[in-house]
Formats: sequence, structure tokens, C-alpha cells
Amino acid sequence: MAFCYHKPTRDKCEVCEYLEKNIKEEPIISTFKGKASSANNYPFHNWYNFVLGYVPDFPLYIINKYKINPKHTILDPFMGTATTNVVAKDLCIPSYGVEANDYFIGVGKTKLTWDLDIELLVELKKKITNRIQKLTSEYNFNKEEINLFSEFDKQKKNYNELNKLRPEGLGERYISDIPFAKLMIIQQAIKEVVDGKMPIEIYNFFHTAFSSIIVPSSNVSYGPGFGIKKPREDYNVFDMFEQKVKRMLSDLESVKDNPKRYTKFEVIHGDSRHLSEYIPTGSIDYMITSPPYPGDHEYTKYTKLELMIENNVMTNLDFRTIKKRMLVGSTTNIYKECNDRISVEGNELITEVTNEIQKRLDEDGATSGYEKLYTKLVWEYFGGMALVLSEALKVLKPGGAFSLLVSDSHAFKMVHIRTAYILRDIALKIGYSDGLIELWQHKKSTSHSYNLREEILTITK
Repeated sequence: MAFCYHKPTRDKCEVCEYLEKNIKEEPIISTFKGKASSANNYPFHNWYNFVLGYVPDFPLYIINKYKINPKHTILDPFMGTATTNVVAKDLCIPSYGVEANDYFIGVGKTKLTWDLDIELLVELKKKITNRIQKLTSEYNFNKEEINLFSEFDKQKKNYNELNKLRPEGLGERYISDIPFAKLMIIQQAIKEVVDGKMPIEIYNFFHTAFSSIIVPSSNVSYGPGFGIKKPREDYNVFDMFEQKVKRMLSDLESVKDNPKRYTKFEVIHGDSRHLSEYIPTGSIDYMITSPPYPGDHEYTKYTKLELMIENNVMTNLDFRTIKKRMLVGSTTNIYKECNDRISVEGNELITEVTNEIQKRLDEDGATSGYEKLYTKLVWEYFGGMALVLSEALKVLKPGGAFSLLVSDSHAFKMVHIRTAYILRDIALKIGYSDGLIELWQHKKSTSHSYNLREEILTITK
């Protein structure tokens, strides 16, 4: 899980300088009072907020622009934490979501299930809270193993007993002992009160609340990559769980008399390079998503704690199984059998980019194994996206549209990758009729002074 961030060997980009000088357009995001709202400000979205996710304003913009309504059906082929699907449900629009990451399947289903019995949830919350208090009283949370001045404390178990439940590889540097022990108490209380006794939707409700506080309780931070901050020996984990459940109950209360709570959705665990295996041919009106960017982000790394604690994903083989269902966007999920590039073989725009990356690698005398995979990654990424676009063409209705939010990239030797333009070129060659590119926002980078363009590409069948 260790991560080491290396600054780029170059800090100049002629493409960025040309774009800044010659293209003067107002970002769409400026229409949202200067910037789009954080997902944390939206009901249901805030149940779990992914660090690499996008704001609800994007799908809402597309829905309004193309006048999508409840007679239509939306598909997000890279569902993530169901941002597009939650926006659709709030507007009574049926939707599908396809997702490769095991952890996000449960989160997505929970965020889209609004017809739960609130009175039952409140009753179960009280039982879980009481069970947490009872379990906590059985442990001594003093740092000293035994409090010599308290006969009562001598009778308690030491909290370190709970740290025997740690998944292998999830050491104290990631989550300190006391916060981890408290998390285990919450998890045990939920299992004792709910697991096997209630419908899976009820179980998922409380476990989403639990899993959403794992990273905030940890020493993990997300910046240019996966990082570790100064360890916190203790944290008010119980209060954080209590507040999250209250927030979730309040959101459900807000829609309890609204028909939107019954809007249909389907969450599918799968690989979007095989969409037509899951989605009926010609059944989708609009597709709205933000796929992985060619930015060397390994997406399972950003949910590793949740996958280990909640989904019992432990071994490298377990993680490899998940990563193989994912689009290649990182050097850490390239395998010998990867061959998506064949679908874009000979593409001039990709060739231009990869030739420049290779040229700079040669100039720098790059020798690391990861650097040697840069050009392969770019080919595999766009090849995988070509497969997704081809599959999307099958499931879209005639006249249906596919909107993708993607960002330019400088991840590989500061070579500028104009993601939306390359994807449009691929889409037109596949058979889409047109491709509109709009500037959504400028994204600041921590590794250079340029603002990268994040753009919406809309292609039509």
C-alpha cells in the first residue's frame, strides 16, 4: 500500500500555453455560482463520497441540457458511488449502473434504496447503539495494559484483543489501534443486531454508514496519490458513526411521501467493456459517466481499506481479480494478457502521444519498470475505452447520446494528453455521428502550474 510521489522531470507544456493563449471560453462550472457544489452538500450523495468522484452538478447539467425525463432510461457504465444514478432517481428517471469495484456495488445499491422502513431503522439504530455501548464497556481503552488503581478495569479485556481482527497488511500506520478497535466494535454490533435477521437492504444501510467512516478514522490521506498522515492514536469513531446514521435517516425522511423513492434502478457488477452482456440491445436513451482518466490512478488503492475491512478482499489475487475487470488506467493494473490496444491499433493521435512519451523516456534514461509501461498504458487505456464505446453503440437507442466527463493529463513525462479529443476521434471512427466537446472546468495540479482542461464529450448514435 506504500506510495511514493515523484515530481515530473519537466514543468513546461507547449500545448497548455497554446490553449491558454488562443482558446478563451468560459467553463460551464462558472454557471454554478462560481463552482459546482461538493457532493457532501447533497442528500444521499453524502452517504459515501469517493475522493476521485465527480460532483452531482455534471449529470444534472446533462439531464437539463438534453431534457432527459422519466420516460427515458439512463446508464452509467462506470457507476462508482452512483452519483449519476442518484441524480436520475431524484428526478424519477430510471437508470442502470455498471461497476467493477466490489465495494462500490453495495454502496451504490444503498444510496439508491429509498423505500426502507424508517421506523424500523430508528429502532435498529437504538439497538446497535446499545450494543456498541455494551461491547465498549467490556474493554479497557487505557493505553496502559492494566489500570493498577481500578479493580473494575482489571476485569476488562484490553482493547488490543480487537486488533487481532486486523486484516494482514493493514498495519497500525494505516489505522491506529484504538480507532481500529472501535471500528471493530461497531462492525460487531451491526452484525449481531442486523446480519441474518433483516433484509439485505437494511444490512447494507448500516454497513454503508460504517464503511463511510473507515477512512476518516484512519491515518490515510489522498493527495497526488495515496499517502499516510501523522497517526492519530484515538478518534471519536462512535460519534462519527452516530452522526452518519442520523444524516442518512434524515435524507430518507425527506422523501418518505415522494414517489421518487420507488424509481427503478439496477446495479450490475461487471466490466463495461462487455456492456451488451448486461444491458438489453437498444434499450438506453442516454449514457452519462466520468470514466477513469489516463492519469495513472489505481482505483482499488483508493478503496483498499474498505475492500479489506468490508469485503474481505485480502490477497494480491483478490485485488487482481477486481483490477482485471477495470479499464487500464494505471501501470499497476497492466498484465501480460492485456490486449485492448488492438481495438485502436494505428490511431494517429495515440501514436503521436506515445511517441512523444517514449522520446522523453529515452532522453531521461528512464529505467524503472513502471516508466517502461507508460506507452503501453496509454494504448491500453484508449483501447479499453474504444471497446466501451463500441458496446455503448449496441445498447443505445438510435439517436441516443453518451456524455463523458474526462480530463486532459500530464501524468507521463509531462506529455499533454487531450483525452476528450482522442476519444472523439475514436468514437467517430467507430460510427458515432458527431462529437461535441464543452469545457466543464479547469483543474489545478499539485505538480505543475498549468490548469488542465476537464471537458464533457457528447457523442450521438
